[in-house]
Amino acid sequence: MRRCAAPLRQAFATDRELARRIHSTVSVRIRAGYSDICILPSARILPGLPPYGPIATAFPSEWGRVGREGTVVEFATDEGKWVGNFRPGLGGLTFASLHPNKLDVVVISAGDLWVVRPRDRTALQTLLAIDAILEVRNPEGWVFSRQGLALARLESNGFMWHTRRLSWDGFDQLHISGEELRGLAWSPVDDKWCPFSVELKTGKSTGGSYFDSDVEGWETLSRD
Repeated sequence: MRRCAAPLRQAFATDRELARRIHSTVSVRIRAGYSDICILPSARILPGLPPYGPIATAFPSEWGRVGREGTVVEFATDEGKWVGNFRPGLGGLTFASLHPNKLDVVVISAGDLWVVRPRDRTALQTLLAIDAILEVRNPEGWVFSRQGLALARLESNGFMWHTRRLSWDGFDQLHISGEELRGLAWSPVDDKWCPFSVELKTGKSTGGSYFDSDVEGWETLSRD
């Protein structure tokens, strides 16, 4: 079955000159009203657990006690570097990027989405079964496909909305068109792709191949 080809970002945008000065991957933010420089956290996915140095912090904590290896991510803050070891989900994307709030980091480990606070070395699991991602603006963030069944939008204050179930089994041709996200949802009943649209500001949806009502109880709309 076809799946949407979603754009992925595997690393942060960096300020190269500052990175050379402090020998670390960083970004610079000049706050309005005064000129202090704030070093933003960064992260990169490693090929495996480091062979030396401090033991990686496992998420969830009990998962890493027997030495299992999942998605390994190195975090860098103004206080130094550390490594996290994230339990893989049941399948899906693996991804790491700066959160739209510029304080946290978003890590997706084989479909499971974690919001990480690098300075506190803590993480909260939020969504499961992420299989595609679209970058959006105004406000900055992403729309996540949840196993090709529903969509959710993340921005700086958290999740804006979560759609009702839109498809029986998969999405295709996901794309932004003006103020809407559009795509196709698969219907095994009719053996065809069915068009749908989602308002980017509210999460309100029309069309799709599943029931018109929110029979799964997944829908959470934004008032904006």
